[in-house]
Amino acid sequence: MARPVTIQDDVLLKAARELFLERGVRATTAEIAARARVSPGILFKRFKSKEALFRAAMGSQAVDAEPALPLDLEARVGKGRVEDTLVELGLGLAEKSHRFIPTLMMAWSNRQTPGDGTTSPSEMEQASGRAAARVEKIADYLAREARLGRVREGDFQVFAQTFVGALWHHAFLSVVGAGRKGATPSREHVRRVVDTLWAGLAPPARARR
Repeated sequence: MARPVTIQDDVLLKAARELFLERGVRATTAEIAARARVSPGILFKRFKSKEALFRAAMGSQAVDAEPALPLDLEARVGKGRVEDTLVELGLGLAEKSHRFIPTLMMAWSNRQTPGDGTTSPSEMEQASGRAAARVEKIADYLAREARLGRVREGDFQVFAQTFVGALWHHAFLSVVGAGRKGATPSREHVRRVVDTLWAGLAPPARARR
């Protein structure tokens, strides 16, 4: 008997990733199966749902396992320029948002009624918890810098919310095609965001260090 052909998961995931990046959540399992040259049944045997396939292809499970922030802000207190730390932090947050937004859109698009098992409420709660943790950590970092006289006293919660929100909005527009589709914010864009917000944080010139 002829040896059966074994389709590796990475072949299926590569086809799925390509189509999800091209068509977003509108890509169908039939299209993905056709590109991978397998039957739709093979996909559902390996991945129980379109959402499970999406999460595996786009690496959202890895995103879930990442720390709330891409930088250790505690280690940055009192070191370097605060503006530069915020730019580096912003680039990392923008990349995380760009990867996570499609997963969030998929989760919401599959959601029907609360408690129907289509989308786990805990998944949404975890996403909200991570977002709140980011704001708290950024606000705490700025408060500690303020105690050193490196930033002006202010409402650091509002600053953190505005900072994270601006990066999220830019990533969202990119994902849905209203901006440069597929492009994460550049260092120049993040720098402009920081420069715009920095006016409210910059200490008097003589105190800056």
